[in-house]
Amino acid sequence: MMNLLTCALLFILIFPKASRASQLPSLKVLSTPSCSVCFKMFRILDELDSRYGDKVKTEKINLLEHKDIAKKFNVRYVPHLLFLDKDGKIVKEEVGYLPLDKVLAAFKDSGINLE
Repeated sequence: MMNLLTCALLFILIFPKASRASQLPSLKVLSTPSCSVCFKMFRILDELDSRYGDKVKTEKINLLEHKDIAKKFNVRYVPHLLFLDKDGKIVKEEVGYLPLDKVLAAFKDSGINLE
């Protein structure tokens, strides 16, 4: 029978990106399906993934499916952006569309340099 440490090491060997991703800063975009500005923001997330995917994790969260998250963060307008450090702590919140340079600046202002 394997002990917990052996299982953890096996997981890291089998899923190295998954284990590394939890140690990356992240940007979560809280949105709704009918929000056209959110879809513009999704293109920025795609660009962030393609350029900095090894340094940052992105996530799109549909608030119609996750109403508890909308309530928790008191979301009134979308897109609602949550910038998190590598430990999962929210370091910055923004509302509305941000171009890539502003997203990078928001991370940098929070002490996270992706470039």
